[in-house]
Amino acid sequence: MALQNRSLTHAERTTQLTHTAATTVLTPLLINSRVWIPLNTASANALNAYLWQGEISDAPTNAPEAWAAGDKIYWDNTNSRFTNVATSNTLCGHAIEPKASAATTSGLIFFNTFAA
Repeated sequence: MALQNRSLTHAERTTQLTHTAATTVLTPLLINSRVWIPLNTASANALNAYLWQGEISDAPTNAPEAWAAGDKIYWDNTNSRFTNVATSNTLCGHAIEPKASAATTSGLIFFNTFAA
């Protein structure tokens, strides 16, 4: 199963941007050192909608990691997955649900491009 946008209607925050590379629906990417989630597949330099705050689930993760509710969650751009390991990764939210160490996908994550 692929990453899912689990936000309730009107609870998600989106914006429209153009990006110099092609984008794939619900495949996170870094733009200006921030993680964005495109809501559509689009060609390079095409206007697209991006999720910048909302609840996501079933996102790719690192299998040996266990998460606790409330853990800071980072985007590992090198391996294209979410992690709770800060080193060389970009903060982008917090775990809402725990994740067992054997799981390769996440439970609920509060995703926030501007997480601090």
